[in-house]
Amino acid sequence: INIEYFAQLCKKSKLANKVCIASSNNFENIPSFSYESYEELINKAKAFQADVSIVFDKELIKDGIADVFKKFHVNLISVNEKWINLEKSKVIAKQLMNYYSINNPKLIKAPTEFPVVLKLDGSENKQKIFANSIEELVENRAKLVPEGSDEKVFIEEFMEGEEYDLISLWDKASMLYFPLIKDNNNAILTEVQIDRLNLLKTKLNFMFSDEKADFIGFITTHLLWAKNDWYVLEYKMCPDIQAISSIIENNDMDILYVLNSAIYQKLGEISLFL
Repeated sequence: INIEYFAQLCKKSKLANKVCIASSNNFENIPSFSYESYEELINKAKAFQADVSIVFDKELIKDGIADVFKKFHVNLISVNEKWINLEKSKVIAKQLMNYYSINNPKLIKAPTEFPVVLKLDGSENKQKIFANSIEELVENRAKLVPEGSDEKVFIEEFMEGEEYDLISLWDKASMLYFPLIKDNNNAILTEVQIDRLNLLKTKLNFMFSDEKADFIGFITTHLLWAKNDWYVLEYKMCPDIQAISSIIENNDMDILYVLNSAIYQKLGEISLFL
């Protein structure tokens, strides 16, 4: 699944008039255009009379494209430069979640029980290494961080369970949650899991609302079901194009209707997946 496939899904919307891709690549069924700067991109979006744009490129998101579009009053579905930190720094994410009583694997300063998990913070490296003793902890830390590197390592409690993804869309006021997915398919949950998931959704909605998250964008919350409850493993603030495309197809969803509702902060008025 790629950007052209997603654009084809957008074309199926009853709201679709024109769909275009900003890219230097040519596509068989979707018109595209290249650009040299954000200014040129914004001018072309205005000339195209785009009602809504969405960005999937993580480098553009990290570079602050959402803030540039906001400055020129062009609608864009994208997390801004501030909130990409939820993905970039797991420690910052954990501090925020702990403040709002959202379950996540505990940080460990001096482990006395094993195994534990070693992870890098603030790095694109998603690798995690397990340690079953103090000796392994020291040895594996050296493997994880190259000599001379300033990357930071943190130690996390080891937890076992099934992993899921919760994709949501935030519109500066409300969060719309899509069906929980496992391996790109709608997950089948027990009543207990549904009840605990609803509680987690309430906490997440309150966290973004209380923090006055000033962006319109997708969030993927990677979850673990363990100890009869949900635990947040990490956030992915760049839209997962494959997962979102699968949700559109599996639920016969009008994606442009949803995106336009987000632009006008009306996600709280729709309930697609109850």
